Amino acid sequence: MTGYQQLIREILAHAGRIGTADPRHIEAWMRVEHPTLDALSQVQFVAEVGVALQGIAVASTADSEQLAQSYGL
Repeated sequence: MTGYQQLIREILAHAGRIGTADPRHIEAWMRVEHPTLDALSQVQFVAEVGVALQGIAVASTADSEQLAQSYGL
């Protein structure tokens, strides 16, 4: 698990959404828009987790898994 995935888990837990999506999938969807996640502020990172969750909601699990694997996650 990457440091990003741990942070994503913490954000999900704080929002009461733990278990709603694989943190690897969230990180992958975030990387589509932001190849360098370190450049995001804390507020932006939290917002981008929400955006990624919206993408995951309309994508198939297979698509999200394929995307995560394409980033080596």
